[in-house]
Amino acid sequence: MFLNARLKLIENKLEQIPETYTGYHRDRLVVRRYYHSNGRRKVREADANSEIGKDWLDKLETRKQLIKFKKQLEAILIDKPDMPPIDPSRVNTVYNKEYWDNIVVRVQMETKSDGYEYRGMKMDSRAEMIVAQTLDEMGLQYKYEPMLIIGDEIYYPDFIVYLPEFGRCFFIEFMGRLDSDKYISRNEFKLMDYLNDGMVLNRDLLIFCGYESSMITADEMAADIVALIEKYCRIYSI
Repeated sequence: MFLNARLKLIENKLEQIPETYTGYHRDRLVVRRYYHSNGRRKVREADANSEIGKDWLDKLETRKQLIKFKKQLEAILIDKPDMPPIDPSRVNTVYNKEYWDNIVVRVQMETKSDGYEYRGMKMDSRAEMIVAQTLDEMGLQYKYEPMLIIGDEIYYPDFIVYLPEFGRCFFIEFMGRLDSDKYISRNEFKLMDYLNDGMVLNRDLLIFCGYESSMITADEMAADIVALIEKYCRIYSI
C-alpha cells in the first residue's frame, strides 16, 4: 500500500537526520546536535549564524516537517484496511528513476530575473508556488520546470514528481487562464504534443485548471494527487 510505503520512506529519512535542538549560549542562538561515543552521550554546538549552524537549522526544519507528516500518515492508517503490497515489476514506464535522475531543469539552462521566490526557486506565478507548497506538504519529491524534448520542440512542464515507492514519475501542468482564448491557443499545441508523445492524462500528466477569477485550491490539488497515487496502488498491487 502506498501510504505504508510512504511511512517507511519517512522513517528511513528520519533515521538519517540526527536529532537537533536550538538554545542559547551567552545570549547567542546556538544549534546543538547530540550523539553517542564510547557509550556516553555527547553534544556538538554551532552558532546559528554559522554555515554549519544554518545547515543544521535546515535539517531541523526538515525533520519537523517529516515528523508532522509521519503523524498524519499514522492517523490515516489507523482507519485504513490493509492493501496488497506494491509489485515494482509491474511498473512499466519511460518516466522511471533513470528518467528522473537524468532530468535537466530550466534553471540549469537560463536564469530568471524576476518571479515569485520559493525555496531559492523563481516561479512564474503564485499558483505555481502553491503547487510547490502543496507537494512539500505532502512530502513528495519534485523538480520545477524539467526539460522535455519532443521532436524539434523543447518544453518545460511546470513540475515533475517522483514516487520512489513505484519507481516512476508524473508531470504537473498548471493552466491558470482557461477564460483566455489566447492562453488556450498558446497551450493547446503543447498539450497535443504531450499526448502524441505517449503521455496519458491522469496517469503521466495531471492538469490543474484555473480562471482569472477562480483558482484551484491547495486542498483540491492534494485531492487530485492522492487520487492519482491511489490509481497507481490499484495498477501496481499484487
